[in-house]
Amino acid sequence: MQTKIAPAVSSPSPERTVNRVAVVAPRGELGAVPLAGALWPAVLADRVAAETFDDYLDGLGGESLAVALVLAAPGDPGAVRVLRMRPERARTRVYLLGREAARLLAPAEDDLDVEGIAELDRLTPEALSQVIENGLRAYRALGANPLIPEYYLDATYNRIFDWFETTKWDWREVDLSQIRRELLTEPEIDILQESAIIEFGTLPGAHNFLREWADEYSFSSWALSWGAEEARHSLVQCRYLHEIGIEVRAKHAMYKREPYPMGENRAATLMMNIISESRAAEYYKTLARTTREPVLRKIWRLLGRDESRHARAFFVFCKELVDAAEENAVAAVQMAYVWLADRRGGVKHPAGFFYPHSSSSSGLRRIEHYAPVMTDIADRKVLAMIRNLLGNESARSVGDLKTYLRGKVA
Repeated sequence: MQTKIAPAVSSPSPERTVNRVAVVAPRGELGAVPLAGALWPAVLADRVAAETFDDYLDGLGGESLAVALVLAAPGDPGAVRVLRMRPERARTRVYLLGREAARLLAPAEDDLDVEGIAELDRLTPEALSQVIENGLRAYRALGANPLIPEYYLDATYNRIFDWFETTKWDWREVDLSQIRRELLTEPEIDILQESAIIEFGTLPGAHNFLREWADEYSFSSWALSWGAEEARHSLVQCRYLHEIGIEVRAKHAMYKREPYPMGENRAATLMMNIISESRAAEYYKTLARTTREPVLRKIWRLLGRDESRHARAFFVFCKELVDAAEENAVAAVQMAYVWLADRRGGVKHPAGFFYPHSSSSSGLRRIEHYAPVMTDIADRKVLAMIRNLLGNESARSVGDLKTYLRGKVA
């Protein structure tokens, strides 16, 4: 087998990844593909005889193959089947080159994940360059995320969608005209202001999720749904405050747009959110039990239910990562240990940790009054989820998490 570099290929620049493209055809027809004159920056083009394609793939080793252009007779998958028998080449984009008139993909070709068909007799160097560019775009778009399923509906978000969508609360459930102002206490109003402001912290969280998960669509779809629900938490509490004559300044929402660094491990990021949502859920449920004002009780119950749903959904995505790699399990437990081990500062919550300057004057201190009971309840639920993540019933305390980490981290 002889591999040749296309004559028009430019030298790779440090800003661009060099991608390899293979033109595969029966030995006697390799010259039919118009490589000469095609302008493909940072592309290495190989002519490969179909008879030696298997050997060619062996020779690549761990090197990527972005696009394969395969000349084959109609109904003969040939080299495409050879390629698809190698799971590590699932990301390679395939185009068929044929002499028949333009047509749709046959079912067998679609099953082999063929991207498209190009009519060889009309394939100029310029047209071939466009095919290659389209293939490279598709290759880059697929990325290397091992959790991307073959079929869209198999994605985790699509499997939990019905549960999540059918457990939402309806905005019409809250009638602010029924507020009984005389039943409110000043501490409750202060806490309500703090809650509305803390909820603004979900905005940068949603921004970071979409950046950190830019190579997939499943969790990103969930992040959009989660962010939309969390935005309602600020809105409903701010509207309640408006009804009783208190306005929340826009500066608090803008403070929460301050960027913060993304996490180093996705499972760890999700564990932090499991903990924050679990603690927020107990916080709202506790406040709902203590207030005498019926509309505020209704709001806080609904928000507590939301936060519980969010914690369970974050758990589902975290488990997906943990089941895929042990390093994700270790990272998730490390994050849990950080947040569960030290509670000397009261309710240790990411929103207050990352944005201490945007809290109301005394609301956080009021919330800490409830901390011992509600944080213990939340953390017991978090530990139960960790046991599920690890398949290990012994993880029942912070000390058990420490023991687990000692056995995993040198």
